[in-house]
Amino acid sequence: MQKAVDTFIRVGYAAKGIVYILIGALALRVAAGIGGGRLTDPGGALYVVLAKPFGTQLLLVLSIGLLSYATWEIAGALLGWRRHAREGWGSRALTVVRALVYAIIGYKGLRLSLGLQAGDSGPEPLVRTALHWPGGKWLVLAAGAGAVIYGIIEIRDAIKGKLEPDLSASTLRQRAGEWALHVARGGIIARALVLLLLGVSVVRAALTERASAAGGIDASLVFLHSLPTGALILGAAAIGLLAYGVYQMFHARWAQLS
Repeated sequence: MQKAVDTFIRVGYAAKGIVYILIGALALRVAAGIGGGRLTDPGGALYVVLAKPFGTQLLLVLSIGLLSYATWEIAGALLGWRRHAREGWGSRALTVVRALVYAIIGYKGLRLSLGLQAGDSGPEPLVRTALHWPGGKWLVLAAGAGAVIYGIIEIRDAIKGKLEPDLSASTLRQRAGEWALHVARGGIIARALVLLLLGVSVVRAALTERASAAGGIDASLVFLHSLPTGALILGAAAIGLLAYGVYQMFHARWAQLS
């Protein structure tokens, strides 16, 4: 039973990797001015998978992997399993929020693979719903601030060479080499910067009470592209997201789950 659970978790890490590799590759094409690129988020990447040969089958596997990963993370954070037993409740809460995002992506992918409508992607629909709840503005504000804080922590940890709780820098260096550690750190920083921008947009949406102000990863990439020398900045971010995807493949292979 435990071996089967570990297999699903590794499939989930690999699914994350594939999603970010797609996002990075598509953004890199935009930055380079090559046709066929687009600035998208994990939800949009699902449609790219679906359009490929055997896309339905691949999307089904990816979705099951993402849902398995999210379920494991949420259960672990709430019940204090394994590495979560050493974390405080603030860290566990961030884990649950992050896992819920992947659960939503996995659910949408599952619907698409079954030929059903998946709905909109990105934080805007969730923010619009939450703003109608009692105290919803403050909940959205807390979620946006949490994303900003999470991004800052990820950047700090990557600079220090700290990776995932179940994959240490020393393990990755030993298994794959020093180059893999550089890829991992660069990828983590790139994704964290994009999430930081996402968090800022959610905070702005809460303060203005306009759900349309909440942008996803795609909106963050559009913002980077709009800056002076935006093609270079977008290209750097795209390479970073590609690196994060590759790092997640390392994570799937060498995570110490037991």
